[in-house]
Amino acid sequence: MAISKGRVDGGQGGKLGHSNMNHWDYTEAIKAASRKWRRLTAKSEIAEGLTEHETETDFEVSTHDLSDELP
Repeated sequence: MAISKGRVDGGQGGKLGHSNMNHWDYTEAIKAASRKWRRLTAKSEIAEGLTEHETETDFEVSTHDLSDELP
């Protein structure tokens, strides 16, 4: 047989459930801000990576052009 959990202690406000969810609004605001921050960070990192790739490609093309001209 299972051991019963017994009665909820007086003054606990239902410790077996989610009776006090007022803090969840604050948590949702933090989650939304975090999502926005992650999206903006990822967008800037992608843009930075693209500019680095374009710079590397331009450098490779310019060095190959110079090597073709050498006798």
